[in-house]
Formats: sequence, C-alpha cells, structure tokens
Amino acid sequence: MILTMGWDQAETGMEGDSGQLFGAAKAAVIAFSKSLAVSLAPAVRVNCLAPGWVRTAWGAGASAAWQERVRRETPLGRWGEPEDVAGAAVWLASDAAAFVTGQVVRVNGGAVRS
Repeated sequence: MILTMGWDQAETGMEGDSGQLFGAAKAAVIAFSKSLAVSLAPAVRVNCLAPGWVRTAWGAGASAAWQERVRRETPLGRWGEPEDVAGAAVWLASDAAAFVTGQVVRVNGGAVRS
C-alpha cells in the first residue's frame, strides 16, 4: 500500500504565490497517485490523502483573520488536527479499505469549493 499526501485545494486553487505553487505541486502528487494506482493494481493499492486546514505550528500561531477564515471555510467550524489525518491514513492502510485504490480522500471538515 502506498499513501501519498496531496492537498484539498490543489484541484480548485488558492490565491497568492504560496497557494499557486503549493497547489501545482500537490496537484501533481494527486495525478501521480492515480496513475500509479492504475499501474500497480492489483498488487499494490495507492491512495492520496488531501488534508484541508490542519492545525500545524503555523496554524496554531496564525492571525485572527486566518482563524476566522478557517472557521468560515470549514463546515465543521474548526481546524483539523493531525490525529484526524492519521485516522484516515490508518483506515486506508487497513483491510477495511481493501477495495479502495486510486482515490483522493479529503480530510477537510467538509470544505467544498468549486
């Protein structure tokens, strides 16, 4: 099983230099993961986690404006925690996800952008 790390906004984009560069890199990870899943199946499952706003060291110290943006853009109304992403990773690596490959699993509190 191979598990890669994308980003929930890679396919929709985010304003600013950092968002543009990070989005392009993570979109490539997503595309590579899907292609690898097709190439390696059925011997190896390949999936990609795409976290949203997860409280990292940066998030913990982010400005009040960023804190509000996260609450506004996340239907569950909070930052994700590293444990939220870890739980999804454990599930994808388990036998419970034995029929899951080539997928992008967004761990983002329900954020949906079009």
